[in-house]
Amino acid sequence: MKKIYFLIAVLITLTIGVKAQQSFEFSYEGTVIEDTLKRHVVSTGAEEVVLDYIHFKNITSEPIEVRVYRQDIMLNPTASLFMCFNEGCAPDTIPGDTITLMPNIEYTEFDLMYTYTSDASSLARIHLVDPTTLQSIQSFVVQYKNFNISLGKPINSNVTSLEAYPNPAKNSATINYSIPSNYRTGNLVVRNMIGSVVKTISINGGSTGKQSISTYDLPNGVYFYSIVGDGTTLSTKKLVVKH
Repeated sequence: MKKIYFLIAVLITLTIGVKAQQSFEFSYEGTVIEDTLKRHVVSTGAEEVVLDYIHFKNITSEPIEVRVYRQDIMLNPTASLFMCFNEGCAPDTIPGDTITLMPNIEYTEFDLMYTYTSDASSLARIHLVDPTTLQSIQSFVVQYKNFNISLGKPINSNVTSLEAYPNPAKNSATINYSIPSNYRTGNLVVRNMIGSVVKTISINGGSTGKQSISTYDLPNGVYFYSIVGDGTTLSTKKLVVKH
């Protein structure tokens, strides 16, 4: 019995020690990621995009230089996962750029872009590593999964649809959309690569239609347009602007 108590005490000490050694705080939409960020995905048969703007915060008293390493644990065969910094996305699992994280200042120019065409699950771990040794300093897991299927819930046939044309767009694009009737309010939202909203258009909940948007004022590049129902992003697609 004494041995059991001793082992429990050691485990508690180790746990406290690990927490005390943490150098960073990861957050998503204002909520701290303790270990795993779970993202619900639903396949419509067409390519879907999930954008997760994740903030890094150095909680020590000294600046820390890091690189970001994406460890693909289990990737849906129809999916791709990219790490994006500022206005560019890297296909590499460990891009060459070094980030300097200043004490108690959130780094907000990182996001994960997940594209998929099926409901098969994906699992990856995101590490902040030492730029020289590439040893992991701290990490978190991101999981992409259709949790409705795992719970045995029926899939709602009143699905969301979203498509823009022409794509690439020059001066304007038309977005065809359909939003399920159980949503009272809706918006079409266009964001740039770092998640800043560049256009928002109100639409009616439970409606189907088309909406023209001007891209004349947008610089060349990649953007993402989403249909949002009652404050929840239901679907996101990629839009390329090329003048």
